[in-house]
Amino acid sequence: MINSNTPLMARQPILNKNGKTVAYELLCRTVDVASLESQTDNGNMATGEVLIGAFHDLGIENITNGLPAFVNLTESWLHTPPAVQSKKLVAEVLEYISPTAANIEAVINLRSLGFKVALDDYIGDDEQTKWLPYIDIVKVDISDILPGHSSASLYTQHQRDNLIWLAEKVETLEEFERCKAEGYQLFQGFFFSQPAPLFGTRHNDSQFAVMRLLKTLNNEDNTMEDISNAIQSDPQLSYRILQFMNSASVAKVAEITSVHHATTMAGVNRIKSWANMLALGRLDHKPRALLEQALSRAYLCQMIALQQNGVDQHTAYTTGMFSLLDAFIDIPLAEVCTKLELSPSMTDALLNHEGKYGQILQLAVAISKGSWAEITALPKGITLADLADIQTHAFAEVSDQLSLSGLS
Repeated sequence: MINSNTPLMARQPILNKNGKTVAYELLCRTVDVASLESQTDNGNMATGEVLIGAFHDLGIENITNGLPAFVNLTESWLHTPPAVQSKKLVAEVLEYISPTAANIEAVINLRSLGFKVALDDYIGDDEQTKWLPYIDIVKVDISDILPGHSSASLYTQHQRDNLIWLAEKVETLEEFERCKAEGYQLFQGFFFSQPAPLFGTRHNDSQFAVMRLLKTLNNEDNTMEDISNAIQSDPQLSYRILQFMNSASVAKVAEITSVHHATTMAGVNRIKSWANMLALGRLDHKPRALLEQALSRAYLCQMIALQQNGVDQHTAYTTGMFSLLDAFIDIPLAEVCTKLELSPSMTDALLNHEGKYGQILQLAVAISKGSWAEITALPKGITLADLADIQTHAFAEVSDQLSLSGLS
């Protein structure tokens, strides 16, 4: 998290009345949102920057230590909830968002999904007050309350069961003690801590999209429908899959016109293998030789697996393909395994070359490097001559697959 000089966001603690940190607010520091005009122009981007930085680049657990993260959501984001675990995010309704019927419905939907919702910068404004029946937490800006109101009167007038009151912009001990006596349960402000910058490496959008796709494709719990939906949500990948299926030498009675049809015809394992390859091929800033090397390892692993009993060829293929993910995504392989939530057996194979798939990978790496002297133990029933044939067939297969997929 401190490996780069690039500030990705800032973090400010939220405390309870005993002074214990119970959450953090994450604030954008890469996009200007200092004014209402800039919030209107750049708010969606700012929210996206925070969410990507927190849940992808830095890792939310590293930022909050398991505590909830308060994040400002623009009107657009309210209607398109981020695909994160609800317990990890408190959605803040920005003070300038109008409580229209559509926006209220969006907040109701957020809460039905398990998200807690907070109203940001409440100052007693009549329009803001319309939000109060639909939220879980009201954040009162005690430095800017409208004339005729006070932090105490707002609490007394609008308090209800299960509504949590948070005093923000708390700058002195006296303000903290006063709000605490008035009934406020949570507190935030310079008296406790100024927003602290968080530094890290910003991965480009294609890397983020590819990582998200790979995670879905390789989740063992996902069904054929889940895989099809993940591919269909990506127009470029959908086109490539259909192009691949209609040009490949697969038995079919008619032209394949949908991803679901392609998945049914080819089988989920073959579709996943192709989609993994095509997804990595989208990282245009990476040399084509890297994809060729990953494909070579994948096919070597698959062909070695075909010579052994009790070994799944598709798992072997994916292990070979993913053995170079750190070079594709520019983060350590151990971190990639964690982000993708890969199975323990595949993680052990990739990181330690252990287990049956780890041994296959180790052999494939030696073959791809031409390091025949490193091959001291061969799987039962496989000779050096077999390995030479496997290498020849694997290299030919790589050339064919790249040509068929349009990636050559």
